[in-house]
Amino acid sequence: MKKWHDQFENRHQHWRFYHLDTEQLKVTPRTLLAIFGTTALAFCGVLVETSMNVTFPTLMQQFHTSMNAVQWVTTEYLLAVAATMVIAGYVQSRFTARSIILTAGSAFAIGGIMCAVATNLPIMLIGRIIQAVGTGCAMPLVFALIMRQIPQRKQGMYNGLAGMVIALAPSLGPTYGGTIVEFTTWRLIFIITLPIGIIACLIAAKNVLQPFPVQKSKFAIDQFALILIALIALTLAANTLGTAGPASVGFIVALIVAVLAFAGFIMRSVKSVHPILKVTIFKNHFFALAITIYFLIQFGQIGFTFLLPNFAQLTLGASSMVSGAMLLVGSIVSAFVSPLAGRLMDSIGIKHLVRIGSVLLVIATLSFSLLANRLTVGLITGLFTVYLIGFALMFNTLLTFGLQQLAPQQMGDGNAAYNTLQQYSGSIGTAIMAALLATGARMAPHANTAHQTLQGAQLGFYFVTAIMVIVLVLSWIITSKKPEAAERG
Repeated sequence: MKKWHDQFENRHQHWRFYHLDTEQLKVTPRTLLAIFGTTALAFCGVLVETSMNVTFPTLMQQFHTSMNAVQWVTTEYLLAVAATMVIAGYVQSRFTARSIILTAGSAFAIGGIMCAVATNLPIMLIGRIIQAVGTGCAMPLVFALIMRQIPQRKQGMYNGLAGMVIALAPSLGPTYGGTIVEFTTWRLIFIITLPIGIIACLIAAKNVLQPFPVQKSKFAIDQFALILIALIALTLAANTLGTAGPASVGFIVALIVAVLAFAGFIMRSVKSVHPILKVTIFKNHFFALAITIYFLIQFGQIGFTFLLPNFAQLTLGASSMVSGAMLLVGSIVSAFVSPLAGRLMDSIGIKHLVRIGSVLLVIATLSFSLLANRLTVGLITGLFTVYLIGFALMFNTLLTFGLQQLAPQQMGDGNAAYNTLQQYSGSIGTAIMAALLATGARMAPHANTAHQTLQGAQLGFYFVTAIMVIVLVLSWIITSKKPEAAERG
């Protein structure tokens, strides 16, 4: 017990020293260039992640495969990013920032080249995994550099700017990918971003400073293996649900494996002196509530960015460029709403924001469900804009509110949990939407592709509506109370 108490005190003293020390820092040009380069590399990674959603009908034809198979182009990418982010804390303490940046840039380049020259789906999937590792290394490092090398009084501004730049990537992704597919070839999606990512990597690596010495520590391989197995098994269960149904042996076995692996990870993490993620943070009820809602609305948002472009192309006959562009309006509006929501949270608290946001989410998803047979490109654009306004009112405010509930020494684990669940919610959301589209095809086996896609999309709309009703209920539990972490301090 004394050993654990001493470790806690040491970490607490280190946190206090760190925050006092950051006040003495000056924002030098080298610091700005390092943050800029790392942010640009992360931006490129997220851009190629979301730009591929509008290419699926084209990839289905070129690779002669099904939608359920092609969706792994996005699903496994997000899954690999999430798995990498789980160990971000360990990686940043064990290796230098320059090494992490060079690794991230190399993975982005190697994976991008493999995807650009891929002649079949397996080669592309391998390239996507490699590229995802680069994104999973770069994105957490952006905010780690800001927290370690920017004075505390300016960290909010820099975090907001970096977050806004990275958030632009999923907004631009579908339009970028759709435009390229419309006029040239999907391979240019990777070719164009390659030099940008490489230059960004070199700028960051040349200018990054190492604020703390690296520490040799033991990697909890058993915990990482268990969480990785759990994430993969749950994704496979969602994928099998669409191809074989809920009564299939594959679905049941994958679900059981996922549950057992998650249970094993929690048990090992609780007992470990050096856990890769302290699951005890979820004992904080308001943190657990905030991150649950955060996960659910991200699930819906990424699920829609997969479902809507494919619905527009396969059912409405829209081009890939139009299918991507119809999501752009809502994304741009939400980019302006998000910082406004942050300022409103500071003045009026989170309660009203999440309640208004959740109502908008239910209105949008229910409208999609009821009007599925009458949807047009214009109507999809309008309803998705309403959805993203509600999403923007909640997303970053839930992250801020959740982290405010934690003690200072728990911040790293809280950030890791948010980053991992953000990416994994996209992976599982894409897998489930693809499964529902496949279910729609099974429900109408003799119908044409347009009708099969409509059937599957309706299932997807109703499913997301049900999720948002749950969000609405949970949002009414959140109060604008004084953060528990602040009360403890």
